[in-house]
Amino acid sequence: MNQPVAALSDASPSPAPGRIARSCPTCASGEHDRLDAYSRAGWSTVRCKPCGFVYLSEAPRYEALSEELAWTGQFRKERTRRKEKEPFVAWLDEATRWRLHMLRDNEWDYLAQKVPSGRVLDVGCGRANRIPGRYVPFGIEIEKAAAETADAEMRASGGRVVHAPALEGLSQFNEGFFDGIIMRSYLEHEMQPREVLDASFRALRPGGAIYVKVPNFATVNRVVRGIDWCGFRFPDHLNYFDIAGLKAMATACGFRFELKNRLTRYTNDNLHAFLVKPS
Repeated sequence: MNQPVAALSDASPSPAPGRIARSCPTCASGEHDRLDAYSRAGWSTVRCKPCGFVYLSEAPRYEALSEELAWTGQFRKERTRRKEKEPFVAWLDEATRWRLHMLRDNEWDYLAQKVPSGRVLDVGCGRANRIPGRYVPFGIEIEKAAAETADAEMRASGGRVVHAPALEGLSQFNEGFFDGIIMRSYLEHEMQPREVLDASFRALRPGGAIYVKVPNFATVNRVVRGIDWCGFRFPDHLNYFDIAGLKAMATACGFRFELKNRLTRYTNDNLHAFLVKPS
C-alpha cells in the first residue's frame, strides 16, 4: 500500500479566509485547469493536469463543516436555491417523489453481498443511520448534533459514534477492527479522501470491503444539465469522481476495485462500487 499523499496545498494564491487550499487529492499535484462552467459562488472547480481528477481548489475548514456548513443546513439551502432558479423542475421533482421509492438503492443490502455480518462502520453516518440488526454498528460524523443523535442509537446495539473528521475518527480504531465500511454520499465531501481510504484499509480486516456511493461526474445528465446537475453542491462537494478517478484512488491505497452499476455507469447520477481489501 502506498503512503498517503497530502490533499492540502500551501501554493499561491493564498486561500480566502476560513478556507484551505487543496492540491489534487489523488496525485498531490498543484497544477490544474479551472473549469469555469462548473464553478460558482466564489468556489472554483478544477481539473488536475497530470491525472485528470476534478475537485474544488479550496475547502471550508473542518470547524465550519461541524456546525456552520453542516450537511443538513447546506442541503436545505441548495434545495431552496434550486426551487428559486427552476420552479417548474423543482415542482415536478416534488410531485413525483414516489419514483424514488420504486428505484431506491438499498445500500445495506449491497454491503451484505460482501459483508454478511460483523462490525460495520458508517462514515458520515448522519442522524438516522438505520443499520440492520445483522451488524454491530459504529459511526463517524463531523456534524455535532447528528453525531449525538446517532450515538445514542448505536450504543443501544453495542457500537458507538465518534464525533470527529473521518481521518481522526478512524485513528481511534484498531487495525483490522471492522468487517465492513459503508461510505454512501460521503467521499465527495471529504477534504482528504485518499488519506481516508488509506486509513480505512488499515481499519478493515483482510477480506473486508467498503461499499462506496458517490456522484458520477461521467453521467450524461451532468453534460446535459451543466452547472444545474444534481451532483454539484457548493462548497460541501469537494471531489467529483468518475470511474477512472475512483478506481485510481482506491487501487493506490491497496484495494481491489469492483464497479457495481456497470450497466448504468453513464446514465446513473451515482457510482456504486466495492473496494475490497485482499485476504
